[in-house]
Amino acid sequence: MLAFAMIATALLLSTTGAGAQAVPKRSAAKSTSATSPTMPAESGPCQIGVIPIAGDLFTIKKFGPLKFLDKYSHTSVAAWALDDLVVSRVRAAAPGSSVRRIAYTREELKSGGRREQNPFFYHAEVDIADFVRFLAPRLRCERYVVVHRHGGTHREYGIGISQYPYNGPVQLSAMMYIRVYDGGTFALIKEAQALMTDDTYIDRLLRNPFGGPSRELDRAMFPEKPADVVNNPVLRDGVRAMLTASLDKTLPPLLRHQGQPAR
Repeated sequence: MLAFAMIATALLLSTTGAGAQAVPKRSAAKSTSATSPTMPAESGPCQIGVIPIAGDLFTIKKFGPLKFLDKYSHTSVAAWALDDLVVSRVRAAAPGSSVRRIAYTREELKSGGRREQNPFFYHAEVDIADFVRFLAPRLRCERYVVVHRHGGTHREYGIGISQYPYNGPVQLSAMMYIRVYDGGTFALIKEAQALMTDDTYIDRLLRNPFGGPSRELDRAMFPEKPADVVNNPVLRDGVRAMLTASLDKTLPPLLRHQGQPAR
């Protein structure tokens, strides 16, 4: 499970510059949601509040024959508007519901809404729920949806591209996890990894071997430097397509009320 501390760690990494090297301890995202909480709120009631942490952090991973030889760099892809895409897919999955995006600052994401932090002990379920509870007074909603980065069954994590050694494959990935919370009790109602396929043994074996949305690219598509990523339409469109497909498949059953028929 993704610890909330790792979400904040990657947020800080993304502010160090496009070519910054870092040890990727399963980091999640810098978020374009991390804006001023004083921004004008949408009017009207809120049935679903969305806290997107898809962010703008893109990770470039060049795997070595041994793990300690792996090389990582990060770059911002804020122009891809991935958090906006997340909110739009929640709206599409809940027609007729009022859906509102909830803003937060980088500092709030870093602290998880806590005044004091323990750098050694984090629990994803507790920490993410605490962050939702911290943001809730900003906009009271019946339910809250958090979409954050997630790892697959291999070494891919979140949004990025990876190159395997010995002329191995180049994989583009967009792996996310969805949590739905009750707006009154903040209990976790439903959760699931965002997948483009059914979560069956056959699908995992044949259609989803990396344990999350990914696609193999020509090795020539691996960026020579981080700055090449943001203006690459193949990478941009690939990430957006996988993110859209996985959210469109996974969100509707998570947001459907008990007894409500499937669309």
